[in-house]
Parts: sequence; C-alpha cells; structure tokens
Amino acid sequence: MKKYITGIVLLAAFFTACEKKVDPVDGNNATVSLKDDGTKFVIGDLTINPGDSLFFSFTINTARPMKYVGIQKNPVNQTAFVSRDTLATEQSSYTAVKKIKADTANGSYVYRIVAHDFRGNYIGARDIIVTINSDFYFYTYRFLQVPDTTAKTNTCYMSASQGKVFSYTTGAANSAAIDFGIMYDTTFAASSSATDDLRFCLYSLNAPQGQIPFNDITSWTKNNTIMKKATSPAFNTLLSAGSLRTACNTNLASGTSTKVTQLVSGNMVYFRTAAGKNGCMLISFTNGSSPAMSSYVNVDVKIER
Repeated sequence: MKKYITGIVLLAAFFTACEKKVDPVDGNNATVSLKDDGTKFVIGDLTINPGDSLFFSFTINTARPMKYVGIQKNPVNQTAFVSRDTLATEQSSYTAVKKIKADTANGSYVYRIVAHDFRGNYIGARDIIVTINSDFYFYTYRFLQVPDTTAKTNTCYMSASQGKVFSYTTGAANSAAIDFGIMYDTTFAASSSATDDLRFCLYSLNAPQGQIPFNDITSWTKNNTIMKKATSPAFNTLLSAGSLRTACNTNLASGTSTKVTQLVSGNMVYFRTAAGKNGCMLISFTNGSSPAMSSYVNVDVKIER
C-alpha cells in the first residue's frame, strides 16, 4: 500500500513540475495613455453630437512586442477596425494620432485602442465609451382626439417640436407652438361610394376648417405646416436629423398640402413645420369611425431638434 501512495505522490510532483504558466487568453498586457492636444481630442469617456470629430492622440505600451495597433468600433474579436497600423518592426511602445468622424445615429459606442502581435494574437487594449446625443426628438404614444363641442377638452392639437397635445381650451395660450390639428371629416360621407370618405384628417391651422366651426381660432397663431402621406423610408429607419431631412426633402418636393385625409393605422405623414423643422408622424392606431368625441388616433412623432 505504501508503494502505491509513493507512486501517486511522484506522479503529482511530475505533472506539477511540467505545468506551464501562460497569460490569460483575455488578459490585458497593454497600457494606453491619451493626450489632450486640444479641442476634439479624446482623453476618456465622453458625450458628443452626431457627426462630430473624434481625435485620438495616444501612446500604447505593451508587455510583449506588438506588430499591429488599431482602433475598433463596437469590436467583436478582430473586426470593426476603423483604423489599423502595421508596424515596420515589432515594438513595445507606439504613439499615433488618429482622426475619426463619429456616427450620426445616437447611442453609445465602444472605441477600442488595441494591440496584436505578429501572429495576430491579442496583447491588450483600452476601451473608450462615446455617447452620441440624439439630434432629433422622438415622442411616442400621443393621443389626438376628435374635437368635442361642449367641454372642449379633447386633445385635438399638437406641437410636434414639444411633443405636447392641447385641447381647444388649452390651445389658445399655446397656439404659436401648435403645428397641426386632428379632425374627423364627414365630407362625402353621404355619397354611395366609400372611397371618397375623408375620415381622420391631419391639418395645418391655416387650412380651412369648415367641419369644426365650433372651435373659433380667429385670434390664434396659424402656423403653416406642409405635409404629405408617404410609404418610405420606414419610420424605424429614421434615426437622425439627417435622415429626417433627407426623407422630407424627397417626399415634400412635390404634392404637399396643409391637410392630409383618410388616415389609417400604419400611415406615415412627412411634414415640415413653419419653423422649418422636418419630421414624420406614424399613425399607430385609430379608434372610431365618426366625429364622435370618443374617436381618436394614437401617434408617434420624430422631428429634428
């Protein structure tokens, strides 16, 4: 029995002696220093506006020689390089200045300054979080109701820039901010054809409003908002003020109006306010099929800041 125990001990000692110490696969064997050389130079995590410039003045020192030094954006392994230098000789210290343009879409982005050896093996890195402010407003779940004739408290007007809805009662003091109103137009409803029914309508305050004479807006500011129904680009692809401007420049080049009719769920209305702001409204849901005060539409709105 003693012989077997001795053998086990000797085997354990043998394997322990043969054990090789290696760096962890994901260990960080690099130090990155960022230098402040002036405006727009990155020295740590920061928040910027869409499309701003990012200047990186950095020195990277490594525990073992490096052959490649790069900057990745939202990296996954060795992908998403926005800059990568191949060094003439292997070095353990490298200094560079890189200038990059930030995304135009808002959100948080990881920029990684990273070193690899001549085989492409990871040595080490430093991550910088760059947060891009949104350059447009996105308002969701706003209710626009058909005007009511008595209490006049239904929210039938909207300021797209503010994302606020107003009733006739609250709208008077805020008319300068109002971009459009909602109504249910019964014009042609008595005809035998259903295709000419106007139903839910979005209108600019300077458009004729013969269907709702009970809301006297003679003394109100009547902003001229132009608009047009369109099917593209899709609402979920509008991710910056630039994309809103491009879409509106295309869709509003012709065929605009101060009143859009026959609105149903899924419709998109591109618009430009009197202040020159471009935007898009998505009709998410409609309720009702008459000018009754219970009829309403639920909308989402994107508009440039």
